[in-house]
Amino acid sequence: MIDEHGIHLTSLRRDLDAVDERLRECIRERIEICSRVALVKSEFEIPMMQPGRVGVVQERARDFAREHGMSEDFLASVYELLIAEACRVEDLIIEADSTAGDRG
Repeated sequence: MIDEHGIHLTSLRRDLDAVDERLRECIRERIEICSRVALVKSEFEIPMMQPGRVGVVQERARDFAREHGMSEDFLASVYELLIAEACRVEDLIIEADSTAGDRG
């Protein structure tokens, strides 16, 4: 038998599940855009690593955290992971694109 606390908890967990689904979709979309960025970088021989851009993204995350009462270190850590994955994906795409160009 579920009491009203259990029903409330179940409802909140459904809300969290919905937010998690949107978050995963946003991450997938972000990586997809990074893939397109990699193709442009490859086409114009732009280095994959852009430290200035990384700094801007990290500072925006910290600003957002401050504005919303969140831990700056937490959000910066999340973005470190997102940026690391973006770099990994971009490296793979740029490398594959340059290898394909060598064969053509």
